[in-house]
Amino acid sequence: MRALIKSNLAILSQKIALLDILVGKHGASQASDAFQKICPIVGASIGQHYRHSMDHVELAALVASSAQDSSTQQQQIGDLHYDLRVRGGTLEKDLVESRKRLCDVTDVFRSLNTTIVDEDGGIPTPTPVTAYFNLAADDDAEIGLPSTVERELGFCAHHAIHHLAMVRIICVQTVGLSEHELPDGFGRAPSTILFDKKQE
Repeated sequence: MRALIKSNLAILSQKIALLDILVGKHGASQASDAFQKICPIVGASIGQHYRHSMDHVELAALVASSAQDSSTQQQQIGDLHYDLRVRGGTLEKDLVESRKRLCDVTDVFRSLNTTIVDEDGGIPTPTPVTAYFNLAADDDAEIGLPSTVERELGFCAHHAIHHLAMVRIICVQTVGLSEHELPDGFGRAPSTILFDKKQE
């Protein structure tokens, strides 16, 4: 569990760092505009990708927090409805509110990290949940998949990395940042970074 928390915290830290880089380079007003600017290559903005990936990670973090608070971790803790999201709202348009959300979810993960008590650094027994997704564009029925809190925290980290890869393109192609201005490893999968290190 600690490894999952560490991974999600690292991603959240990268997201916050990018917002701070945007403000540092462009000033608050222009950074806010850049946060909302649609990239013609990707067809979305930094804010849209942040909001979408944060909807997932925040949900999983809160369910994980509920699991930590529960004394009966072998029971079903909750459902994760990943596709029930608010699109186009403040969180994808307001850089300051987005940053606040990132900090709030960071605090949830830090709290989780301090409450893990077993020697292996994990919840002693996997905590069951059901993850729901819309998987067909011609049917709005959600499909529920049995899972665990731990699996969903891993999924959310993996999912966020892929969205940061899109944000990387937006930064370089649309908002005026160069590759070297981005946080280290931004939008790159850990497996890719490890592979590249072995090639050096």
